[in-house]
Amino acid sequence: MRALLRLAKGTIIFTVVITGLTGMLMARRFVPPLVETGAILVSLAFSSAASALINNLLDYEMDKKMPRTRWRTELIDQIGKKWLWLIALSMAALSFVPLLLLARYVAAVLTACAILSYTVWYTLYLKRTGPFGAIAGGLPGALPVLIGGYGVSDRFAADIWLLFIFMMFWQPAHFWVLSLKLAQEYAAGGVPVLPVVYGDNYTRLYILIYGLSLPPLALAMGLAGGYGVLYFILSGIASLYYIVRTVRGIYRREQYGKAFFASIVYMLAVMLALTLDILFA
Repeated sequence: MRALLRLAKGTIIFTVVITGLTGMLMARRFVPPLVETGAILVSLAFSSAASALINNLLDYEMDKKMPRTRWRTELIDQIGKKWLWLIALSMAALSFVPLLLLARYVAAVLTACAILSYTVWYTLYLKRTGPFGAIAGGLPGALPVLIGGYGVSDRFAADIWLLFIFMMFWQPAHFWVLSLKLAQEYAAGGVPVLPVVYGDNYTRLYILIYGLSLPPLALAMGLAGGYGVLYFILSGIASLYYIVRTVRGIYRREQYGKAFFASIVYMLAVMLALTLDILFA
């Protein structure tokens, strides 16, 4: 079970659940009924785990060439590819059950898009064919916001869609910092990430373009959703922290790890600011 959880990328499942829950709170502006909330979060967790397992299976040969990911191939060999395919496809199928039982058909379609865009479009095509795959590859990581929102409400909400756009911009900026840190490993694995193809300076420029667009998006989200002072204070502090850490971190190799960690903190801080403002403001 521990090996399975590692292959399912437990930290990403946690992020998916958090973003989905934030989308739910934004759509209702209060905590939905416990059964409904739990069902949708289980659906998100299952779809995320299934996508990660399929991604690992499809990237088996690639991961074997990179020290950072070689452990995944060892765990796959330990469990067995056939069993993992069975578990992954079963979890993917089960992820639709709660949404269909609740008649949340838009959310079910978006879940299918998230699974297919990550496992087929990104893993098999975008990741292998060019350095800009991370841009469109941000889609499966951003869709949980909409899945959560449309999982509890059919109304169009501008702030939820702005959070979706925020996540679309956050994802590539976040990944490109990691690619700076691990450029040699990606080159060894045959993955044409941005620094491998165009160099570090070009990658830094793209990180700044995408990364510095996030604070204005966070501000627009608050204005469009009519959030209170609590959100603007917390998100403003988080944005300042992110800008400083990113600008300082991407120009010094020993700071790449801190810049990567700062992007995770920033994303979670914005989600927390939204949640606290909805619940307590």
